[in-house]
Amino acid sequence: MPASRAGKPPKAGLRLVAAGGETLNSQTMQRSQGAVRISFKPCDDGRTALCDLYQQGCLKARLPKQTAPGHEAILINTAGGLTGGDALSVNVAWQAGTRAAITTQACERIYKSTGEDAVIALRLTIADEATGCWLPQETILFEGARLDRKTHVSLSEKATLIACEAVIIGRPAMAEYVHTATLRDEWIIERDGRVAFIDRLNLTGDVSALLDETAIAGGARAFASVITAGPDTARHCDLARKIIGEHGIVGGSSDLDGVCLTRILAPSGHQLRKTVMPILAALCSADLPRVWTC
Repeated sequence: MPASRAGKPPKAGLRLVAAGGETLNSQTMQRSQGAVRISFKPCDDGRTALCDLYQQGCLKARLPKQTAPGHEAILINTAGGLTGGDALSVNVAWQAGTRAAITTQACERIYKSTGEDAVIALRLTIADEATGCWLPQETILFEGARLDRKTHVSLSEKATLIACEAVIIGRPAMAEYVHTATLRDEWIIERDGRVAFIDRLNLTGDVSALLDETAIAGGARAFASVITAGPDTARHCDLARKIIGEHGIVGGSSDLDGVCLTRILAPSGHQLRKTVMPILAALCSADLPRVWTC
């Protein structure tokens, strides 16, 4: 079989073959690797400023001009998506008294894998009186995708976390359906070194059939977890329940001893976003990063 022409992705079902006749796999094909480390510090005038920034490989961070006391950073995966064997690492630290939101330039796309997982490792560290907002745009899983994502959060006693992870399975509007995929998503939140919250999601195999189960997603193809931790979680739960009710969508919110967990299910990514965005804006008491509405 001839090698694929440069710049032309192979059609589904074809083997990738090098010019010498060798079948390519995830070990011989180039993989995307990227890392960002970023930290924020307080200023004397009450604003938040960048303290440190390190970026490597395909993952970059851009900081828009500040228009509010808080700061904002936008993560960009220049690879355009992830597939098996790719790996991203993000480490964000908020010093005491700071406020900053981390988001992404676009939805993260997870494409078909040759067998390995795409791996994302996230570590968020939030000090006292700081508010860390982790607000990436949605993750889209395509047919054959494999994603293993782990998020570890370390909070000081008086720190506040506002976070969201939204997932869309396929793109039905473009006739891109998903039957086989793997999604492993883990959250661990520690407060003052003690585990306060653990959440693990494992979808493997016929994802469409699993999501059609009434006890799992009732046919939804988009879902989100909104997680807050801090001194005001009871109010956060009330806000989330009110907005979910106003939008007439499937969801719920629970106060788990200092952690507010909100789950939302929707038939499509568009309907999910219409509910998630006002919830996040209410929880953050501020406008969402502008890239969410571009």
